[in-house]
Amino acid sequence: MNCMIIDDDKSNRTILSLLIRQNYLGNLVAQLESDENAIEDILFYRPDILLIDFMMSERKGLEIIKEVIRRGYAGKIIVVSTVKEERVIAQAYEEGILFYIQKPVNTTEVISVLNSTKKMIELEKSMSQIKGIIFQTDQGVEKVKTVKQDIGERLYDIFTEIGIIGLSGTEEIREVLKSIYRIQKLDQKQKYHLKDVYREVCVKMHGDTNRVIAQKNMEQRIRRTIQKALGNIAEMGCEDYYDPVFTKYANVLFDFKQVRQEMQHVKDPQAYAGKINTKKFMEGILSRVD
Repeated sequence: MNCMIIDDDKSNRTILSLLIRQNYLGNLVAQLESDENAIEDILFYRPDILLIDFMMSERKGLEIIKEVIRRGYAGKIIVVSTVKEERVIAQAYEEGILFYIQKPVNTTEVISVLNSTKKMIELEKSMSQIKGIIFQTDQGVEKVKTVKQDIGERLYDIFTEIGIIGLSGTEEIREVLKSIYRIQKLDQKQKYHLKDVYREVCVKMHGDTNRVIAQKNMEQRIRRTIQKALGNIAEMGCEDYYDPVFTKYANVLFDFKQVRQEMQHVKDPQAYAGKINTKKFMEGILSRVD
């Protein structure tokens, strides 16, 4: 359950984030201290639960709520604010918020509201899954076979989308991913170490001669290829923040702060480039394969 907080009150953000974490009410994907990029960030992260203040410096929360709903945001919205006017609160409910919490917040109320919201989302997802199963059954076995595409084909499609097909490290990334995929399919709880996987793939692809040097060179090629993928994603985001490939992969394959840093580097080559996390990239790809 992904949550997002938008509030210019630091103490309130701290309280809400602590309640979410300590009571296992969700995964906090972002906290914004201003509403400057609120609309873009909400539509990018698409949190299951959005906690937003009504009155902030740049734009009023109600305007943001109207705009993100107009653009298709379907998460649950909880307003946390000092506003007391019944007319304004009633308008917020008309616009589509789920709950209104008065500041200063009562911790018991916040926990209760978030628990209720979480249960509602889980119920909706369960109903959606049931409908999906029924629909798949009605459509027949061929439809299911199409979805369960071969992992090699799925990886090719993803590599094409992020622009790394044909690069020297792509084939090695593919073999690393297949190896991790096999490990996880045998036992989802089984842990793996990238170094061990690299060693296995290196021997398979390059033989056992000068294995240490070969493995080091392979790791460098893999990192360069992933860095190139980050650059491609950042360029997409610079051209169009709502580019479907950008929104699909930026936060899944990379730390989004690093994506933004890379976007800054694209605009100004003197700025530091974004950094990659190889394991996050690998696991992000695999999350799109299943």
